Amino acid sequence: MSNKVNQERLATVVGRAVMDEQFASALQSDPVAAAKSIGVHLSTDEVAAVKGINAAQLTVASSGIRNSLGTRAIFDTQQQQARMD
Repeated sequence: MSNKVNQERLATVVGRAVMDEQFASALQSDPVAAAKSIGVHLSTDEVAAVKGINAAQLTVASSGIRNSLGTRAIFDTQQQQARMD
């Protein structure tokens, strides 16, 4: 696995964590497996960056974003999952 950092990969996994509480939990416990579950392969440096995310702060920020977006966010997450399947 490359040590390069790719903003798109990081944005994908962090964005998914913001919109999906279950994914956020999985990302905190096993970033590599969680990322692979959505078709993303993280480099060593990206894994370290994800592990460095403050889970409590992410939860608070994510909740505010999901509350603001409401059902639009849920629908878009479902569409993204359908595209990956």
